Amino acid sequence: MADKILRDACKRIGVEGVSTHSFRRTALTQMSSAGIPLRTIQEISGYSDLGTLQHYLEVTPKQKQKAISVIGF
Repeated sequence: MADKILRDACKRIGVEGVSTHSFRRTALTQMSSAGIPLRTIQEISGYSDLGTLQHYLEVTPKQKQKAISVIGF
């Protein structure tokens, strides 16, 4: 029901491609980008399997660049 309400509200203001799922995915990715440990994000999100959580996290170009700079490539 929350997803339908959100989609209807976004449709009224002309925003497409929004869902409660996209908000959840964005929030999880932002936590990861902020350096919050995956195990903590797993607890917050309620995923019982770390592999499932990782499936939903996006890796940003900034995260890739930071990882490369840390290892000295």
